[in-house]
Amino acid sequence: MAGPTTELLAAPPSHRSDRGFRGLVALLALLSVAPLLAWVYGFGRFATWFRFVALPALIVVVLVAWRSSRPATPHRDLRTAMVAGTIGGLVGTIGYDVVRLPFLAVGYRLLAPIDSYGVLLLDARSSSPLSGFAGWAYHFSNGICFGIAYAMVALGRNWRWGLAWAMVLETASVVTPFSGAYGISGRWDVIAIAYGAHVPYGLALGWAAGRGEMLCGELNEIGRRAPTLAVAGLVAVLAVWHQPLSPGRAAAATSLVGGRFSPAWLRVPVGGCIDIAEGAGSEHRCFEEAGVHRIRLDGRPYSGGFVIVDSEMRREARG
Repeated sequence: MAGPTTELLAAPPSHRSDRGFRGLVALLALLSVAPLLAWVYGFGRFATWFRFVALPALIVVVLVAWRSSRPATPHRDLRTAMVAGTIGGLVGTIGYDVVRLPFLAVGYRLLAPIDSYGVLLLDARSSSPLSGFAGWAYHFSNGICFGIAYAMVALGRNWRWGLAWAMVLETASVVTPFSGAYGISGRWDVIAIAYGAHVPYGLALGWAAGRGEMLCGELNEIGRRAPTLAVAGLVAVLAVWHQPLSPGRAAAATSLVGGRFSPAWLRVPVGGCIDIAEGAGSEHRCFEEAGVHRIRLDGRPYSGGFVIVDSEMRREARG
C-alpha cells in the first residue's frame, strides 16, 4: 500500500508545489497570534509585533486569497482551503463566543481579554471605542487565520481533526504564559468553559474543511465573493457596535459609573499607579506584578474594571 510519502512523490510537480505553497500560507496565517504570544512571553510590545509581523503576514494572506479567487486560477485546492478556512473560522469563532454568553450573566468575565487586545494593539493607556473595535477585530482575525491554517493542511479530512485542532489551540493558551498573564492558571472552571467553547469552533472548522469542494460550490451559487462579503459584514457589525470613530480619551485615572471603571481598562508600567475617582474622593493603587489585574470594588460581578500592568512600558521608560 502506498504511503503519504509515496503519494506525494507520485503527484505531479504542480500539485506538490501547491501543497508546499499551502503550507507556507498556513504558517503566515498562524503569525496572527504572534503579537499576543510575544507579549505574554516578554519578547516585546504587542503593538510592535503586530505592526511588523502579524500585519504584513495578514496582508500576504489576503493577497493570496484575492489571487486564488480569480476564475482562471490554477490553484484550485488553495482557493478551496482559503474559502473553507475563512468560513469555518468565522462561523466557529461566532459559535465559540455564543457558547460563553450564558456565563456572563453569572459574573464570568470571559470576553474581557478581547478588550485588552485592542488596548495593547493600539499601544494605548486606556480603553476607548477604537480599542474595543480593534480588540474584537483582532479576536476574529485570529479565529479566521487559525481556520485558514488548519484548512491549508487538513483539507478534506474528517471533521474530528477540526475538533482536535480546536483542543490544541485551547491547550496552548493553558500551557503558555497566557494563562498566568490573564489570571487563568488554576481556575479550572474557567478552563473547562474555554475547552467547551472550543467544541463549536472545532466542529464548524472540521465541517467546512471536510467538505471544502461542496462548500465552495454552494457559495459560488450565492456569489464568488461570498466569503469576502461575510468578512466585510462582520467588520460592519463590529463598527456599528463599537462606534470606533466616537471620541475617546487617554486616561491615567478612572472614574466610577455605577460602580464600574470608566474607562473600563487602564494600562500602566510595572510599578505604575492609577487613581480611582468617585465623587470628591479618590483611591490610589499601585501595581508591581506584570499581567492583567481584575479590580473588584465590591461583591457585584461587574464592579470595578481592569488594569494591564505592562512590563514593556517599564523597559521603554528605562531606555
